[in-house]
Order: sequence, then C-alpha cells, then structure tokens
Amino acid sequence: VAAAHRTGDAGLMKWLNEQGSLLKDFLTGGFRRTLWMCALGMLLTVLLGVGIGLLVPEQTAQTMNTFMEQAAQSGVVNEEGEMSVFALLMNNWRAMLISAAYGFVPFLFLPAVSLVTNGVLLGMLGALFMVRGMSLLAYLTGIVPHGVFEIPALIFSIACGVHLCRAMNQLVTSHPDRAPLPAVLEDLLRVLVMVVAPLTVAAAFTECYVTPVIMSLFL
Repeated sequence: VAAAHRTGDAGLMKWLNEQGSLLKDFLTGGFRRTLWMCALGMLLTVLLGVGIGLLVPEQTAQTMNTFMEQAAQSGVVNEEGEMSVFALLMNNWRAMLISAAYGFVPFLFLPAVSLVTNGVLLGMLGALFMVRGMSLLAYLTGIVPHGVFEIPALIFSIACGVHLCRAMNQLVTSHPDRAPLPAVLEDLLRVLVMVVAPLTVAAAFTECYVTPVIMSLFL
C-alpha cells in the first residue's frame, strides 16, 4: 500500500511538473504579447478614468455611488458592513471567468469591455479622492494590498479572452494558422486554474482581512 501511495504521489508530481512546463511555454510564447498589451491597456484606461474624474467630478461621484450600490447588492458585504471572503471570492472568480468567456464571440474582442470598465473605474475613484481633497495615500492603501493580486488576475483573464477571441476569428475565417479549439481551451484553462485562481484567492483574503486594517491607519 505504501509503495502504491508513493507511486501515486510520484505520478501526481510528474503530472504537475508537466502542467507547469506547458504553462511556462504558453506564457513565454505568443500569449506574452497579448498579456503585455492588456497590461498597457489597463494602465491607459486608469489614466483615462483619472482624466474623466477630474473633468466631470459630479458625474464621477454619481457613477461611483451606483457602483458601490451594485457592490452592496452583490452579497459581498453583509448587513453589519463586513465582507464575506467566500462571497467576494465567488464574485471575483465569476468576473474573471466572464472576462475570459467573452472571447468566444469572434471579431468583437468583448474582453476589452472588462478592461476599459475596470480601468476607468479605478481611475475615477482615484480622481474622486483628489477632488475631495483626500490623501492619495489613503486611496493607494485601499487598492494596492489586494490589488497586487486582483489586478494581475484580471489582466490575465482578459488576456485569455483576447487570445480566445483571436483564435475564434481564425477558426471562423479558416485561417491557415488556426489552432484546434480544444488545444486553445486547454492552454487557457491552465492559465485560469494555475495563475488566475490562486491570485483571486489571495486577493479575496487580503481585501477582507488586510486592506481594511491598513486603510484604518490613513482614514
């Protein structure tokens, strides 16, 4: 029994190593350019959001209030004002999957909608802090602790969606360089499970238990 157990462990480790190697090859291949483009797009949309927030502060405040109301209705925050790790995790994970799944629609590159929406909202929130004379340090302490996990997870998931959309375009148009859809989905599932999922878990726990403590020091 012990020998069989060791054999099973060895087989599992071999499989995990193979998956890690395949993931590395994918991330350092053509997907890397897509990932960097999405990261740049996120930065630019954040700056766009800051500009919008400074130009039209009243509309920005209304937009952020609407966003906060929607967040409250999502079940992430209970009646006592405390965040649920599980609810937050499920909410974020659903958002990541939707961002990637948008890629099934060819030609439209719908994952860009998630990128623009999230980037602009982040920028508008920062602008709101500036307009109200609040410390940018307070803004950063409310974003950075969990954002170092959540924002990369979002960028990875959006990049998965863009990659999928490009693959769907090639399939629909019978492009000579098209890849089989099962192979594309296997690569993307590997990214979602091995990269996005751990980052999302870390972000949820940090947002619930670390970010509020750090923010309390600056508010």
